[in-house]
Amino acid sequence: MSRRWFLSMVAAASALSASALSVSGQVEFHVALERNTLDAPASGRVVVYLIDQDSPLRGREPADGPFFEDPQPMFSVAADGLVPGGSVVVDDDCVWFPVPPSELEPGVYRAQAVLDRRRRSSRWTREAGNVFSDPTLFEVTRSGKPVRVDLRLSRRVEEPELPRAPGVSYVRVRSELLSDFRGEDVYLRAGVVEPIGLDPDRRYAVVYQIPGFGGELTGAVDVARRFRAADPDSLPGQLARQVYWVVLDPEGPNGHHLFADSANNGPVGRALVEELVPVIDTSYQTIAEPGARLLRGHSSGGWSTIWLGITYPETFGAMWSSSPDPVDFRAFQAVDIYHDENMYRRTVDGKTVWIPSYSDDQGRPGMTIRQENRMEEVLGPNNTSAQQWDSWLAVFGPRSDRGTPADLYDPATGELNHAVAERFRRYDIGERLRGDRAGLGPILKQRLRLIVGEMDNYDLDEAVRLLKRELDSLQFGGSDEAGFIEIVPGVDHSTIYRTREMQAIPGQMLEHLVERGYIDRGGGG
Repeated sequence: MSRRWFLSMVAAASALSASALSVSGQVEFHVALERNTLDAPASGRVVVYLIDQDSPLRGREPADGPFFEDPQPMFSVAADGLVPGGSVVVDDDCVWFPVPPSELEPGVYRAQAVLDRRRRSSRWTREAGNVFSDPTLFEVTRSGKPVRVDLRLSRRVEEPELPRAPGVSYVRVRSELLSDFRGEDVYLRAGVVEPIGLDPDRRYAVVYQIPGFGGELTGAVDVARRFRAADPDSLPGQLARQVYWVVLDPEGPNGHHLFADSANNGPVGRALVEELVPVIDTSYQTIAEPGARLLRGHSSGGWSTIWLGITYPETFGAMWSSSPDPVDFRAFQAVDIYHDENMYRRTVDGKTVWIPSYSDDQGRPGMTIRQENRMEEVLGPNNTSAQQWDSWLAVFGPRSDRGTPADLYDPATGELNHAVAERFRRYDIGERLRGDRAGLGPILKQRLRLIVGEMDNYDLDEAVRLLKRELDSLQFGGSDEAGFIEIVPGVDHSTIYRTREMQAIPGQMLEHLVERGYIDRGGGG
């Protein structure tokens, strides 16, 4: 399916939306903090989420947004010292998407409010201490009658207990590096899954898994369940007896930090390597050698896998990455940030069209880059939403004079700032390879196994193609080139999990460990 078809469809949808002007009257949301919800004044950001009753999302809660497949209205205001029993008004003076409240299309909506009090991760509605309302139904009519919607912040998110499962334990280590950077206590966390049939007299290799965007260390429980459910004679079942599986926590105030040291997130990669990995090695029966430390990740975790593998080759010895975030910024999703003029739109056949950020499994655009960024602006102005695009700005870009991630592009118009784009180059994996073919080339060709679907919903296959072309052109004459890059036909960001290429990963990990003498052909240590 051609890129031009994608863009034409998005252009038509955008034109339809722009032409349908609302004739409703004033709409205001009065968000009250109930007295028994908190015992002290609270500050943060009040966000009102809507779902149109005609949307296929009607079974979801509004605060589950933003919704990529069917973007819904959102509004926000800052709350400073909101006292229990007090309220704030969200009206046309708010930060809004896609229109101010009084320009909502006539119809029936469900509204839900959240007061985000803590900026600790991308998980807005799940962060402990935040408060939210129940969903409320309201109607906007064509009569122009004013609408007042009352939302009561009556529910509080409590600190959840980490889930337990046989063979799962958790590690929590205070990071001196990150605590110094942020000026507060920061802890590194991980979920550890022990090998099935753990032998107290042997040591084991370790797979370090970096979750994708929104993923958590509690994914260790799912790994443990899969380990125990696997046929012992299958490749996954054999791997489950040969490795510790460590699920890392990739979240910070700016969202997924990719384990890449940066001006906005601090030394998160160094903290992992210098502070957490040594604790894993001293607390468990691990083999403390690079060849016995394997990296695995999908999406944002897939990018992290490659970055850690090329940045710390003396710590990690092999990488299994799938559908990674952009690995070449000449294809940052569908945009070349160095040469294109605009992140949101381009001209095709003389017409301005909006560039998709997400397309469904049939290739139909569900959301444009402009829409996604506008929604992030509602959640956190000045690149503080901790959502996908703002998290990339925090990792790859400099810090602005206001103390938040700098703008790569104008959030309103999408115009690219090429001076900021130049600062992104140090995190551009393709660019780093082109600048150090002799150093990085062998590492990638020997250690990187990368797969992506040719119909990736976020166009992440485009950057992988550029990296593959570069790597395929390099010849080093060695026989130890176990790495590969495969672009799998007919699958996308999620359906790639069902492919034989993904199912082959446990066998490849076992083969890697056998070849390096960490286990024998019979599966023993």
